[in-house]
Amino acid sequence: MYYFNARYRFAVPQVNPPFLGSIIAASALAPVDLQKRKFGKYPHLANRHLDPQLYMASVDEALDPKTVKKLAAYPWFHGNDVPKYDSGAHQTPTKWKQTYGPQLVSKWTRAVCTATDAIRQAAKAAVELQLSLGCAAILLPGPLTTMADLTLQSEIEWIDAGLSACDELGVTKPIYATMAIAEDSLQVPALSNQIVHSFPNQIASRDALAGAYVVLEQSDPNNYFWTSRNALSSLLVILDDLHRGANKLAVVNYVGTFGLVATAVGASAWSSGYYLSQRRFSRRGVQGRAHPRYHSMALASDIGLKNDLEYIYKVGLGEKLMTGTSADQVLRSALKAGKTPEQVAEWKYSQSNTAAAQEHYLEITSKTEQELAGKNRADQIAWVQSWLSQAAEYVVQINQKTSVTATDLHHQRIWLETFEAWRSYAKQ
Repeated sequence: MYYFNARYRFAVPQVNPPFLGSIIAASALAPVDLQKRKFGKYPHLANRHLDPQLYMASVDEALDPKTVKKLAAYPWFHGNDVPKYDSGAHQTPTKWKQTYGPQLVSKWTRAVCTATDAIRQAAKAAVELQLSLGCAAILLPGPLTTMADLTLQSEIEWIDAGLSACDELGVTKPIYATMAIAEDSLQVPALSNQIVHSFPNQIASRDALAGAYVVLEQSDPNNYFWTSRNALSSLLVILDDLHRGANKLAVVNYVGTFGLVATAVGASAWSSGYYLSQRRFSRRGVQGRAHPRYHSMALASDIGLKNDLEYIYKVGLGEKLMTGTSADQVLRSALKAGKTPEQVAEWKYSQSNTAAAQEHYLEITSKTEQELAGKNRADQIAWVQSWLSQAAEYVVQINQKTSVTATDLHHQRIWLETFEAWRSYAKQ
């Protein structure tokens, strides 16, 4: 199942097939704004989820003040020490933010609550808000697992506090524990990493949990594609332990189209989007103006539009690498006629000219995921093996035939070998 990572703007291209759900990031908008939104206007939000993003508690205000300002307004970062919004007293959400925003940001400690009572209050506040928003499932708030503490003591305390809150509030929706893990804690081989098996075991031992919401933090804030072999291997082992070992569900976020690999391994859903902030989570990442990128499913990558796509097309690889959608039809026709992307207004490499590129990416990911979901597990595994093998071969051909500078060509072999390593592990 493919979910869309919803940010501040809920309106997105209505692609075919449509998204089966969305995950709203708490860092995208303050709760007073979120509670005023009209979800019924957006079909992809009918099956909606809210990611509390407690794992972002250590974000540096000096680096990303806009994100901190939004997150600080959520009660689970301060216990219940957040004033309630009252339309009569505050008139508008903007007035509320002007009144209380600086006060809440001043309390931003870059750390999660540690006192037992504060954790209970914070966890309950997160569950209550998700219920009030009509979320399809409950994503329990969870801290980020880093090299500083691999005992999982804090993570377990937050999970149990969240489950207690769900029990107290009579929750009947599926409940997912957040497993947010920093890349720095996954830099040893997966089978030698104590958290890779112990964290899923904690999920498995709690019957009230439907499964886990798995988020990996990427060290490089500017990389659209994961290249850490150990981190990706760890993710696949975690998913395998949850799916085959514990018969639990797993929703994966912020790994881009590696989510297709996760599906074949056992993930029940993965979430992504076109923009960098929708494809990866990094505490050091900040939002900026985007340029269009052409996504190629065949290459499992993005092709640079400024020069690279033109070069690739001229050496005879364009027809093989371009993934046809309604959004790129005009671009494919232009290239066939001898034109360049710069001569196609919707695809010209210029700042914020991303509407066609976004629609193209979303149509590809939604369509491919639904096709993959319709296969049995053996056929899913075979499809991923073929897809990644061919993508790695295309990288070789590109390097032999032309020189590109803005096309991601370093992850395909890593993805393939990581997947093959998991296949060997799964046979044991």
